[in-house]
Amino acid sequence: MLARAAELCTTDWPLWGEFAETNIQDDGRVIDRGAGGISTSEGQSYALFFSLVAGNRQYFDRILKWTNNNLAQGELGKNLPAWKWGHRDDGSWGVLDKNSASDADLWITYSLFQAADIWQERAYLDTATALLSNISEHEIAVLPELGSMLLPAPYGFALDANTWRLNPSYLPIQLLRYFSEVNPSGPWGELAHNTYQMLSATSRRGVIPDWLLYRTKTGFEVDSEQGKFSSYEAIRVYLWWAMLNPQEPLFKAIRPYMGATQFAPTHVLPERINTANNEASGQAPVGFTAALAPYRFILYGTKTATPNSLSASSGYYNQVLSLFGYGWMEQRFRFNADGSLSIGEKNCQD
Repeated sequence: MLARAAELCTTDWPLWGEFAETNIQDDGRVIDRGAGGISTSEGQSYALFFSLVAGNRQYFDRILKWTNNNLAQGELGKNLPAWKWGHRDDGSWGVLDKNSASDADLWITYSLFQAADIWQERAYLDTATALLSNISEHEIAVLPELGSMLLPAPYGFALDANTWRLNPSYLPIQLLRYFSEVNPSGPWGELAHNTYQMLSATSRRGVIPDWLLYRTKTGFEVDSEQGKFSSYEAIRVYLWWAMLNPQEPLFKAIRPYMGATQFAPTHVLPERINTANNEASGQAPVGFTAALAPYRFILYGTKTATPNSLSASSGYYNQVLSLFGYGWMEQRFRFNADGSLSIGEKNCQD
């Protein structure tokens, strides 16, 4: 169950160095310049993970400290981090929306658990344990006739007494599997199974909607308002699945629902796919190619070359998708069957 660092025999990671230089302030704030210079808990969570993979504890601690002080009122073990921070109308800088984002909370918690194992730091473990408990208490709901399900945030996603809005990309199975190992009495194993139920119920010829609904008695359905397309949200579902360890039982179970023909190597990647009729439109940004690199490798054996660099104009989201997709392809990290993390494999093998 321990993360394995392969003795941290890492080499330079050009795309990470570029991302850090472009998007991370000296104090650890991750900036989304394309969204007006805001910071999000998602950005902080992904940067924590990448700094861990890069073996850069200095960056990890800076990012964690900024997240704690600015998004969690100085007590990350007690408070779920606010999802959005930036320039306020009154000219000050601070939290713009105190609601938390559950996907970011999962990634922060996961990275802290792995860092505790790799760097043997008890403070990381204590914070991760407290965060996991808070996520369970505030961001997981027991839905009728289903059971445990992760809500995107504590507030705003129970639409009425019988309807909930959900995001499939918020539920990486490998993270849920790991949490079920460290907290076997928690809802995590059930949540992993219900994620499979969700994907199998809403995949339309391999196309996963950005957003969906769960209704009492009728179950999962595509969200007619926010789930019209499979695009910037759902692209991560294919990425998370492809990066699963093949020994994860749900890897094979989910595979039949991942086969979107629009993502085959012979196709030009679209920006979006209509979930009603599967019509593709638009030209995918560079991040989609990176996000689907593991997917195309698993399904088709296609190896996508890692670019030497990404233009700063590609933006925050394209860059983080590239770090995930190309980092996995280069074997800079792998997820073990129990969900724990192995890093540095590529560099140790070379």
